Amino acid sequence: MAFNIKTINMIGEVFTGVAGVFLIITAVGQDWVEVQFFRTSHVITWGLWDICVGGVCLPDSGWLEICRGMLLLAVLLSLTAFVCGVVGLCVHSHCSKRVWFLLAGALLSLVALLDLLTLIIYPVMFNMDIIHLQTDSHWTYPLKTWNFDWTFGFGWGAFIFTVAASVFFILPLDDKKTVSNPF
Repeated sequence: MAFNIKTINMIGEVFTGVAGVFLIITAVGQDWVEVQFFRTSHVITWGLWDICVGGVCLPDSGWLEICRGMLLLAVLLSLTAFVCGVVGLCVHSHCSKRVWFLLAGALLSLVALLDLLTLIIYPVMFNMDIIHLQTDSHWTYPLKTWNFDWTFGFGWGAFIFTVAASVFFILPLDDKKTVSNPF
């Protein structure tokens, strides 16, 4: 089975759409981290927008705003890359197609970087804040455990789809060449 360049770019466009949906779910989701404290039976979840849940608050620090900003910028750039891919699929000139696909691939590379930075900064800083809260003399909730939740997983899924879409758009293939499936 062989794939031509148009098929590869269409796969890149589908991956861009999936990554965009995953990024939106990640950005609006409230369940990034699931925290359980001793002396309480319920589980508290934190996300990008929540710093206080049920009277339990994280310190107000700039790292959460930075994570929100990077992820929102990633969503906007992902949508822009999707539009660039659609334009690239609709244009008939090979040179113009290539420019639009390279632009989409470059934007998606930036989206992947922003998403990755957010997915690294958030847990590191969250852990530091939780440790800081545990040493605070006014804090009455000893930490039992905290785990990543489903929304954080969508962020990693978005990263994988974004990297794959970027590769599909940046591949310098000619329209007359085909890529053979090795399977």
